[in-house]
Amino acid sequence: MPKRFSYPADQAALDALFNNRAAVPDFGKTVEAWQRSGAAALAVPGWHRDVAYGPGLNQNLDLLVPERIGAARAPLFVFIHGGYWQSLDKSDVRGLGPAFAAKGIAYATLNYALCPAVGIDAIVAQIRAALDYLWFQAPRFGCDPGAIFVGGHSAGGHLAAMLCTFPDTAARIAGCYGVSGVYDLAPLKRSYQQPILQLTDRVVATCSPLTLRPQPGTKLWLAVGAKETPAFLGQQADLAAAWRAAGAAVTVVPAAGLNHFTIVEKLADSSHPVGKAALAMIAAASK
Repeated sequence: MPKRFSYPADQAALDALFNNRAAVPDFGKTVEAWQRSGAAALAVPGWHRDVAYGPGLNQNLDLLVPERIGAARAPLFVFIHGGYWQSLDKSDVRGLGPAFAAKGIAYATLNYALCPAVGIDAIVAQIRAALDYLWFQAPRFGCDPGAIFVGGHSAGGHLAAMLCTFPDTAARIAGCYGVSGVYDLAPLKRSYQQPILQLTDRVVATCSPLTLRPQPGTKLWLAVGAKETPAFLGQQADLAAAWRAAGAAVTVVPAAGLNHFTIVEKLADSSHPVGKAALAMIAAASK
């Protein structure tokens, strides 16, 4: 087993490793750009707004389906927003949708209940319910249930990876793309995030993709900004090594010059390695 990233014992040093907003002081401008993009995206025809995928708090999604050509069903990319499981909204990554729809790919973005109202284990259960809903309802929306891809940013990357650890959900996933994800919850239990996340030893053990096995046949793409903190670089490197050793097909995507926030917009850029990888993942499995 390759040596894992080592987290400092010093509290201030540990907290700094996970404080993305402090590491990127102008992060607010990027988030505002996400929100403007998400609002503008609604001008594109084909949206299904606030579709309920379950009865719980915030269990709803937005789905953009491109115009169908003949009887063909569109592959579907399901993308999960970040925010340390405690903030942000599906609308913050809705702006990515039109770029995928222009390529004939349906795009869904999910809401879920947030900490501390619920724990991370409950959020994982909601995301599983969302995938189940989309898989069963895909034909009704004009999507191919055999070509569903999941991805997410930061906490969303964690949730996407978790879907690959359950037999019932992993069987419905053609590919997974984690962007700047958190894959080991153990250091967060010691961090400044703990009062909100309220992590228990049980949740750390059952909801850390790093210490869980991917299901057979898992295809995983990973990207982290080269300008992110060492913790996020380490989280990705550790997951890539562990899941490769467990038999998953892992592709690491270069993201030079990007930080924890600027990496998101590159998913919609088909000329950038981050965006190219998303399209390549979908194209390879959709043939």
